[in-house]
Amino acid sequence: MPDSHERPADNKPVALLLLLLTTVMFATGDSIAKLAVSTLHPVQMQFVRCAIVVAFTVPYALWKIGPAVFHTDHPKTQVFRGFAILGSSFLFVSGLSHLPLADASAINFVWPLLITVLSVLMLKEKVGVRRWAATLLGFAGMLLIIRPGTSAFQMAALYPLGAALLWSFAAVVTRSVSAHDRAATTLVWTSLVMLAGATVLIPFFWRPMTGQEWLLMGLIGGISIVGHSMLVFAYERAGASFLAPFSYAQLVWATILGYLVFGSLPDRWIAAGAILIVASGIYTAHREHVRAREARERAARGNGDHAS
Repeated sequence: MPDSHERPADNKPVALLLLLLTTVMFATGDSIAKLAVSTLHPVQMQFVRCAIVVAFTVPYALWKIGPAVFHTDHPKTQVFRGFAILGSSFLFVSGLSHLPLADASAINFVWPLLITVLSVLMLKEKVGVRRWAATLLGFAGMLLIIRPGTSAFQMAALYPLGAALLWSFAAVVTRSVSAHDRAATTLVWTSLVMLAGATVLIPFFWRPMTGQEWLLMGLIGGISIVGHSMLVFAYERAGASFLAPFSYAQLVWATILGYLVFGSLPDRWIAAGAILIVASGIYTAHREHVRAREARERAARGNGDHAS
């Protein structure tokens, strides 16, 4: 069945609404994961979650696109991306078993800054002084949160930091394959690779699950499917530079849910660090928007000169 999908028309209000809904859903999913990881091993959680996602996404992709959805020009890259996201998910959930929800979320949100660094190292992108300054500001915020070398430092803070690093690798890799592979292909490959990786490990960690644990995992899987689908719909209707700053709303929801569900609030150091990370991320997104606009203007001038 051929892929007849056409990009929807730009609609920023709808895109923003969808994105803000996903921030609520993802923060809720993280809250449920923190509840589940108190009794389940992270490996078992990832296995069940991946199985649920594959059970829904692969049949749907086959129905919409057909066997062509499995075709990729970059199989090794797709496999690397899948394992990177699996590792990122495993590390973040492991961090949730030791850290308050808002703390883990704030540390994890350094990933946009890490993408800037990795884009320079891996894709040879050019980054100006202002974006480097914003990146350094974000890292300063991260140091305020984890406070290495002090009595407040927890080794568990390395879990969400490692999760952010692996997610950043996956995001940079996504840029290299998005020009060749359709989004559905990347989603299917990622889901299958993650399930394969979790399947290799699950014999060492599986134990029978209670009805409550199955319910929690079903909720996590459902939120993951719906949330990521809504995220795709949002980015189809508005550019990343417009939507990216609003992703930080997830930190607000994580703080609220962390207090309502677990009775924890971030201290002043974590709050200050989170503000720095958010500010640097918003400025980085702003610079991305400026660069994209300047590139379009240069291209338009070039076409005009060529036409004349």
